[in-house]
Amino acid sequence: MDVVGDRALASVEKGDVSILVEAPAGISADELEATLNGVPESIEQTTERFAETPPMSDDTTESDGSTDAEDVIDDDLGGGA
Repeated sequence: MDVVGDRALASVEKGDVSILVEAPAGISADELEATLNGVPESIEQTTERFAETPPMSDDTTESDGSTDAEDVIDDDLGGGA
């Protein structure tokens, strides 16, 4: 943990995961613990949500018809007179 100006900074790294906590420099250990209570559970819930999300298609050329590009008139080139 480092104190920089009026802020206390603590970081933890494990593999590809980094967590940085910033708090007022005068915070007590009890206050910091109370503030961070529930963080592991929150990370676990977020991880589960990402795991349940289906991956995006690798084929980015598919058209779902959601663009207006097909509605453009051939002689409508934009610009001005």
